[in-house]
Amino acid sequence: MAFQIKDFASIAASMINYMKSVTTKVTDFNQGSVVRTMLEAPAAELEELYLQMLIGLQEGIPVATYNTFGFDLLPAATASGAVRFSTATPAASAIPIPLGTLVQVPGRTITYATQVDASIAVGQTYVDVLCAASVPGSQGNVSAASITQMVGAVAGISSVSNPAPLVNGRDQETEADRLSRFRDYIRTLARGTISAVLYGAKTAQRKDASGNVVEYVAGAALDEPWLTNTAYPIGLVNVYVHNGASATSAALVAEAQKIIDGYYDADSNPVPGYKAAGVKVVVAAATDQSINVTGVVTVDPSFVSSTVLSDATAAIQVYIQNLGVGADVLKSELIAIVKRDVPGVLNVVLSVPAADVTVASSAKAIAGTITLTAA
Repeated sequence: MAFQIKDFASIAASMINYMKSVTTKVTDFNQGSVVRTMLEAPAAELEELYLQMLIGLQEGIPVATYNTFGFDLLPAATASGAVRFSTATPAASAIPIPLGTLVQVPGRTITYATQVDASIAVGQTYVDVLCAASVPGSQGNVSAASITQMVGAVAGISSVSNPAPLVNGRDQETEADRLSRFRDYIRTLARGTISAVLYGAKTAQRKDASGNVVEYVAGAALDEPWLTNTAYPIGLVNVYVHNGASATSAALVAEAQKIIDGYYDADSNPVPGYKAAGVKVVVAAATDQSINVTGVVTVDPSFVSSTVLSDATAAIQVYIQNLGVGADVLKSELIAIVKRDVPGVLNVVLSVPAADVTVASSAKAIAGTITLTAA
């Protein structure tokens, strides 16, 4: 039987009813009477005791459970994604973009640092480089084309911008999110299952020298190619991971591969993997599939048209970026999100995409060019 608390009124009423049933010598149970006051005093203490027991259970059960499994709250993670470094004319020679090059949104103090050495190749006008915010948490999330300022000049670079929004910055995990993750974890204790392999992949993350999470697996999908093509061996499994933004790094892919396969820690202790014995799991980065959206929005005359269009664009970008690996882009959902979540929208007609966009299990939809005009 589940534990239930009793409040002051029910405790006092129960005590009064009991006293009435065992004696006829006391008849005044009205508020303020001596007998009622003598009963209400312990009733108040009992109510406090019930509340303390409930709070103790609520705090003690999760702590004991999570401590047993070493299941700490996930720390905050920094927003990351591709930033495009461009030149005014095709490069006559390779233009290097050093590791740690800083860019930012004009007017904001948060900077974004390149995570790898890169360069614009000869004859090219740009290169996309993975960048991460200088501070962890959702405060580093920004919309597309908002990172346009460099912190210090880089020879040969004329402009910077982020083609897609950076929305994978996350705050420290909440208790509700930890409970949901713990349920997933319990379901994967029998390793070797599809759920277990995907869970293992999603635990992969990269940290900087200060211990901040700069990139993590935000989504993963699993494909068993032999199910549709018997030319593949039964024991081959492909896993595609994505960082939730764009330009998933090779280092993150390698970390996911290590976790799934199993490894030895710094003290040479074996850490079991998530795959079954004899199964070969190949982890790869999910390719970015750019999704363009074009449409006409009917705006309520009492709203500022430019603001409504900007909010509608942001809503579409966030929807696409938050889709999982291999998740299709539904045209009806694009329309519904704008009409439901953006104040001032009366109607939406989309010409692009013409229908639902199918996304392969090896790909992740990312926001491309969003062009919305007012009717």
